[in-house]
This record gives sequence, C-alpha cells and structure tokens, in this order.
Amino acid sequence: VGKTTIVRAVYERISRQFEFSFLLTNVRDFVQKSGLLNLQKQLLSGIWTKKVDISDLHEGATIIRRLLGHRKVLLVLDDVDKLEQLQALAGSLNWFGRGSRIIITTRDKQLLISHHVDRCYKVKELKSDDGLKLFSWKAFQNDQPPKDYIELSHNFVNYCKGLPLAL
Repeated sequence: VGKTTIVRAVYERISRQFEFSFLLTNVRDFVQKSGLLNLQKQLLSGIWTKKVDISDLHEGATIIRRLLGHRKVLLVLDDVDKLEQLQALAGSLNWFGRGSRIIITTRDKQLLISHHVDRCYKVKELKSDDGLKLFSWKAFQNDQPPKDYIELSHNFVNYCKGLPLAL
C-alpha cells in the first residue's frame, strides 16, 4: 500500500472529526499543469462562498489564514515536492485553529524538515510476497500469477523493489 492510498484511508476515517477537511491529491502534478495560485483557489473554493478571485499567492495565503485561523481543519496534501507548495497552502500551524491536523505525503524528507514538520513516518516498501500478490491481482485478477508467468512475475516484482506505484 502506497502513501496516497494510506492518506486517503486516513482522510475517510477521520475527516468527520473536523469542521473543515480537504484532500488535495497529486499536488506536484496539479501545480505543474495549473499553477500554485490555482491550487490555492481550489482550496479556497471549498470554504469560501464568494467567487475565488485572488491575484497572487500572498493574497491567497492571507485569506486562508483569515478563514481557517479559528477552525479545526484537516488538510491532506498528497505528493508535495516543493517548499513553496507547503508555504502557500499550509504556511504554519497558526494558520489553522486548535486541534487542526496537516498530513503531507512527499518523497523528499528534507522538505518536511525545512517546513518544521513535527512527526515523519516512512512508508516501507512491500515485502516480495506482498508485492507479488499486488502485481498478480493487477495483472491477472488472481493472488498468484499463472504457471507460465511465475518467473517473469518474480523478476518484475524484484525490479520494482517493493514500490506499489511501480507495480
């Protein structure tokens, strides 16, 4: 199970405990295609009844702080790859009310350190047997590969080194 799958499950399980909850997936891809300002607008459109018409990142950050500063918020940012993304969407914990939680997935631990994240959890790679099961379900709709594909399947799973997304 990969990072995105885990945070989706956590979000589904705990989101009702918060006044506002947001799940922003594929932050890296969204920003590359549409820009960071549009990602801020997407976040704001979920909480602001007015038409979201912000002109720059500073204005967006100010509005996020103003609207959510006294609210208990769950914000999940999936696949973050730049510090600017964190600064624009979750500048610091004082942007959000007491009891708020920010969950970030990234491949770059240094990014979390730079943003002064309290706790980091590393998702471990799948064991070979679990990787083979995942691959077999995706490729063959069964928990084992057909006899003719066993060796090839093992080679493929070993090549992917337990990374669910690669499988």
